Amino acid sequence: MKKVILFSLFCLFFLTHAQSQIQELPKVFLLGEHEKPYEVATQTYSKTLLEVCNDDMQVAFQHWIAMAKEMDDFAEKISFDVKGVKVWMHVFWNEQGGIDHIGYFLRPDSRNIKTNELSAFFMAFMGRYNAFPVKGSQKFSHYTGATFPTFVERANPTN
Repeated sequence: MKKVILFSLFCLFFLTHAQSQIQELPKVFLLGEHEKPYEVATQTYSKTLLEVCNDDMQVAFQHWIAMAKEMDDFAEKISFDVKGVKVWMHVFWNEQGGIDHIGYFLRPDSRNIKTNELSAFFMAFMGRYNAFPVKGSQKFSHYTGATFPTFVERANPTN
């Protein structure tokens, strides 16, 4: 009985500590900064977009591309130039499909853009975007490269 109580207390401490670490993670941040809260977030949001899409790569890809196109449309709407921006991006969603955090890093082949402006763009996008159609039983994430504007071409187009 004593071991069960100690284990329960340990789990409660761990969950409380993990939650406080995630709260330290900015909504939008550069990958490589905030390493400890980022590490906790990757554990807390351990389910992947692919898993939430029942391991259907086409479905997961379609959802990701649809969101990237929404970013393109939003940038155009607010007259923010993202053309030529290339990033590594880690997006964290809650169970309802809302974006909790976006971590990114400019790729070496990206056009130059001020990271504070790009961060502000991602923050504004998060504030208006609530259309991600995927819901999960737990928090999930996706780490990938993104290039703006978003172009998708089928390898084997069907007529």
